[in-house]
Order: sequence, then C-alpha cells, then structure tokens
Amino acid sequence: MNNKERKEILFKIYSENFKFIKENSSLKDKFDKDFGCFCPICLDYFEKADLFDKINPLTIEHNPPQSLGGKSSVLTCKKCNSEAGHKIDDEILTALKEIDTLNFKPNSEIKTQFFNDSTEGKGVNAKIKIQDDGQFIINIDTKNNNPKIHKKFFDSEVREYKSPLFSNDIREIGWKKKLTFNFKKPNKTNERLASISLLKIAHLMAFEKLGHLYLFNKNNQIIRDQIRSPEKEIITNPFWIKYNFPDNIVGVNIITKPRKLRSILVVFDLKTKSDSYRFSICLPGLSVGDENIYQNINDLLCQGNGFENAEVNNYINSEYNIKDVEKTFDLVRFWESFVEKQ
Repeated sequence: MNNKERKEILFKIYSENFKFIKENSSLKDKFDKDFGCFCPICLDYFEKADLFDKINPLTIEHNPPQSLGGKSSVLTCKKCNSEAGHKIDDEILTALKEIDTLNFKPNSEIKTQFFNDSTEGKGVNAKIKIQDDGQFIINIDTKNNNPKIHKKFFDSEVREYKSPLFSNDIREIGWKKKLTFNFKKPNKTNERLASISLLKIAHLMAFEKLGHLYLFNKNNQIIRDQIRSPEKEIITNPFWIKYNFPDNIVGVNIITKPRKLRSILVVFDLKTKSDSYRFSICLPGLSVGDENIYQNINDLLCQGNGFENAEVNNYINSEYNIKDVEKTFDLVRFWESFVEKQ
C-alpha cells in the first residue's frame, strides 16, 4: 500500500467517525461543511478536497516517530507535522540514544572527545560503538582531528609487560600497549522538549484510538497548546507516572481511582536499536475538575514517598474500535455510567 492509499484510508476512518458524531449530536444543525476530519493538533478542519492541498495538506504522521518503532497511524496537517513535530520528535530519540550509550547497551554508539594529559585540554574527536556481543569499537578519524593533538594523544601510549608467573590468563601475557584517557558523556538532550514529545505521542495515540470525542474534550486544549508551542512552559507540572505498567495496559486506558488522579492513561513503548522503554502519560479526563490532573500528580506523586494506589481500567483499550462507528459514543457512555460513579 502506497502513501496515497494509506492516507485515503485514514482520512475515511476519521471522517466517518466525525460524521457519526455530527449526525447524532447538536452539530447536525450547526456544522455545514462537507465530509472531513480535524487535525488533532491545531483543530483545523480538512475536507477531502484538502487531502492533497499544495500548501497545507493532511500528512501521514508516524506515531510514535518511525525511528522509535512507530507506524503510520494518524493524520496531521503539514504545518503541525513540520513545526510541532520536527521541533520535538528528534529530542526524544536523542535522549533515549544517550541513555543507551551511558549504560553501554549493545548496538549503541556515541560521538565524543577523548582527553588525557597529552592533549592539554583539547579533545580528540572519536566515535565509540558497542557491538551486539558487548565489544567496544573505537574509531578515531585523523581527518576530523588536529594532527598535532592526534599525534600527541597516540604518542602517550605506554607499553606494559605481564609475566606468565603472575597471570593465569594467556591473553594478558606478554607486552601490551596501554592508552589511558577520559571522555565526555553525551549531553545533547533538551529534557523539556523530549518530555513534550512524549506528551505529543500520547495525545495522538488517544486520538487514534478514541477519535474526535477525545478532541472535543475542552480539558485537552492545554495539551494542544503545549504541543504547538513546545518552547513555552504551559504545563509546568509532571504529566507522566513513573510506574512500569504490565503489557495488558499498553494502549489507552482510564485511571478511575483515586478521584484526583482520574485521567486518560496512555502507556506505550519506544524502541531504539539497543532497548525498549515504556512510558505512561496522563491526559485530562472528561469531567469538571479533571483539568487539574497535573497539579494533582505533583501533589500526590511528587511529595513524600511519592506513592498512591491507583485503579486502572482497560475497558476502552480492549473493547473500543474507532472503525466501528456504532461504538463512537462508548467513551462518553462508559465515562458517565462507570467512571464518574467511582
């Protein structure tokens, strides 16, 4: 399936979802635009004629980013994909690759600089790569280094002799070359932008699963504002939960208890070449007061022992399917009949 076909399929899914909402709500008499859907980030409306618009068409968004194992699962407009996306998507990849490297995980690599007494404070550019079997491969390219510093660095090696009388390891016996150095740990991550990238992933996953009913939740405006302006500190409290939820909770769920933590919980994995990382992001629920979720996370989980028993319901995750338009209002029905009564 090519991108054009994939885009048309996604457009049909989300447009059918909105059409059912419009025809079965007060929007029927208020909204007169043709068959279409909303960009989940800016909330601009796109009809089928706009699908391949030359200026700002709808684009296929890989969510999570393709470099972290994501698939083409949602549509956003070109402007949001380019501006909101590219500003932050690379940051989470950089952050996770740095974690891989700092923990010396297989298939990770780092560009860094080596220092010792011979370099007199100047670094020797190098790349460290860790193989599948844990073996370190160090590459120092002469073309990318000051020739004098490069020579001093290698001239600083010393030769050591290991006698067979004092070693049981045949690999250590004899003359060896030894080069001692330090290197800088990677520190290119903008942690704030990386965290906003996680928020964006969760927001788009919730839209992918729940459709336009999720978008029309007024409590979520702060989410879109933060994603569109990642350089601003619009959300100042934590929006994540540090807990390793089990596999059956991966996806879009609802925290039902305690009341102050009631929210839509999105759990997802991001995969680098070296490892997989699980994240848990909270999005505001549908009720009055649910907009306070981030202040409540700060008050309940970031103070004292930072622990609170929480009940997570995965009914929506396991039962809801956006392709089944007859289930379009199940989120609201479930919220009103069950969640609000907890």
